[in-house]
Amino acid sequence: MGPDGPSLKRIMLRHKRATAGAIVLVIVLIGVMAAAALPSAQAGALADSSSCSQWTSATAAQRSAYAHLYITEHVSSALSAGNVESAINTDCNHAAYLGEADEVSIVAALNHAF
Repeated sequence: MGPDGPSLKRIMLRHKRATAGAIVLVIVLIGVMAAAALPSAQAGALADSSSCSQWTSATAAQRSAYAHLYITEHVSSALSAGNVESAINTDCNHAAYLGEADEVSIVAALNHAF
């Protein structure tokens, strides 16, 4: 022991198994946190069947891509992607207010079918 008590190095050398276990535990915890963050960063593309909850958690790029897809597949007039995104936000917020955001698809929300 040193003047102020045992050093961390000395404790680690005396308790090799406990030290190894602590290191493994830290590595596992870092891996779990990283794995929890990755799915949200790599979420799949939105589709007509995606729920309003999925719309809410989508990235701006995913929302924009879906808005363009929606215009291509469902709209005959010249709407902008921004207008479509705004309409989806409004209608999905309404569905969330009613407690149905998990069950209502984006298209159903736009058609007020909830």
